[in-house]
Amino acid sequence: MARYLAREAGVAGQTPVEQALADAIVDTIDDFMTLFPWAEKNQDVRKKAFDDILTNKAPELLKDLDTFLGDKKWLVGNSVTWADFYWDVCSTTLLSCKPDLADKYPRLLALRERVEALPAIAAWIQKRPKTVM
Repeated sequence: MARYLAREAGVAGQTPVEQALADAIVDTIDDFMTLFPWAEKNQDVRKKAFDDILTNKAPELLKDLDTFLGDKKWLVGNSVTWADFYWDVCSTTLLSCKPDLADKYPRLLALRERVEALPAIAAWIQKRPKTVM
């Protein structure tokens, strides 16, 4: 559904190659996010798993995303794509779990700032309900 909506909104990528790259980035981030035991009821088990993932697996993902981003403004192409939006959403969740997680990756933090500075996104952030994550 998200891919369809991205295409309809014009943020899927400008070319078929850009669309494939954006999809691959989103799938990579999503594969990582599904490692977390979101539904785990035992808080000790949940905390141990989260700590392990954030300590041992997240750095590899962040390093790879940072390398892919490089000195570009956006993850794919010359304009924002749904991959940038997905990074922003997922990184918001990750940083709520471990605030210093991306400190070694200022380019990824700057990407978040660019996404969140887009007028429509900035307006939504101002009026959305405040939540823990």
